[in-house]
Amino acid sequence: MSPTQAGHNLLSRTIPHWTGGSSSLVCLLLLGLILGCAARPAVVLPPVTATATGEHQPGKFVWRDLLTHDLPGVKQFYGDLFGWQFQDAGGEDSIYTVITHDGQPIGGIVYTARQGDVPNRSQWVSYLSVPDVDRAAAQVSDAGGEVFTPPRDYPDRGRLAVVSDPQGALLALVTASAGDPVDRDPAINEWMWTELWTDDVEAAASFYRELVGYEFQAIEIYEGSEYLLFQRDGTARAGVIAIPWEGVRPNWLAYVRVADPVAVAARVVSLGGSVFLEPDDEVRNGDVAIVVDPSGAALTVQRWPPRTEAGGDQQ
Repeated sequence: MSPTQAGHNLLSRTIPHWTGGSSSLVCLLLLGLILGCAARPAVVLPPVTATATGEHQPGKFVWRDLLTHDLPGVKQFYGDLFGWQFQDAGGEDSIYTVITHDGQPIGGIVYTARQGDVPNRSQWVSYLSVPDVDRAAAQVSDAGGEVFTPPRDYPDRGRLAVVSDPQGALLALVTASAGDPVDRDPAINEWMWTELWTDDVEAAASFYRELVGYEFQAIEIYEGSEYLLFQRDGTARAGVIAIPWEGVRPNWLAYVRVADPVAVAARVVSLGGSVFLEPDDEVRNGDVAIVVDPSGAALTVQRWPPRTEAGGDQQ
């Protein structure tokens, strides 16, 4: 059973306040940088799949970009942590770097220069496949969200826009030129899931149903608390949870599959990052941890298949 089908990315307690801050600042930085990429002929945004498929799967998250002010630092961190490799798009002075794993592109890094004394938070941005970027961006605007980068074409990547949903969660909308990557079980140290943290689950469900045709399945993670799966065409594409404490902004949180979250969490600390949710048997039997890289970008790591309560792997 694949992780997208099972939807076992469930948290049963809160974590410290790591998602606060101004999403608008991050979005505006992204807007300028993406437009800058388009204006520089040496920089090419790569396709979201190395092998063209010609098929699109609306509702699937197909790519991730990291916005960061510390390009050398994050390269060292993720290279040592996950074995990722990096290729500058357009030469050494490029502000866009392609992330590869086992020779396959899996994401990118956008360099964001510091803006004086303005805080410059790093953040992972996930790309959602939509059938019509212009229509989707208009839906975002009409529903009360923000469009930070209007729809435009990027030759290899496709047509895309950067937006925040009506609750303020940042994401990119894309119709990929070469089609979306095929569904498959992720390898160790590859992306495996995407999860929305929101202050209004019902409103978020309604919005994304209209945006990409999601259907929903609710799972009780503990008494009085539910985890909502976003599904499209019978396949679970994302999860949704209510933000469990005040002062945290809505956001899309990306997951990486790992073999041992305890070992990964320890490695994160030794590499200069931090751990905000330690692997704990009270939370998904110790299968998940939320970590932050040295530049401040958060992501979740998860063991898959999950352990059973007896300690063995669940098939």
